[in-house]
Amino acid sequence: MPSEMRRAARALVESRLETFAPESAPGPARERLERALARVGPPRAFVLAGRWSEREGKPVYDATFDPAPGTRRFLNGLSAVLVGLVAASAWALASEGAPAAARFLLPLAAGLGIVAMPLVVIGVATRREAEESRVRRAIRAALEEEA
Repeated sequence: MPSEMRRAARALVESRLETFAPESAPGPARERLERALARVGPPRAFVLAGRWSEREGKPVYDATFDPAPGTRRFLNGLSAVLVGLVAASAWALASEGAPAAARFLLPLAAGLGIVAMPLVVIGVATRREAEESRVRRAIRAALEEEA
């Protein structure tokens, strides 16, 4: 599971570029692509940027899948909360003046947070991958469709 979490976390913060080549004329392909992307709606888990260019005399569409602006903040915030819980747990266990409930609940919350963090990261990464897949299928279908 640690390697899957690393892969998922890396996939959350990296940018990906995919190139699509329409099989038909570029004019209608652009219109179909715009309609398909409008039907899919704006992605929430990433930022989609597309650009038309020409390679070897044929039009191609370069789609860039960048991480959402809040993704890195979310991951950093999650880490900061866990560090805070571990520090508070250490304080509660080391200090004699801490209430008994804090001596029990803070370490329990820190342990549960540490166990849950990989699941949360994998869940967020899976959501992004699913949304990217849906957008890629829509792009591919729009560009492969005959006019």
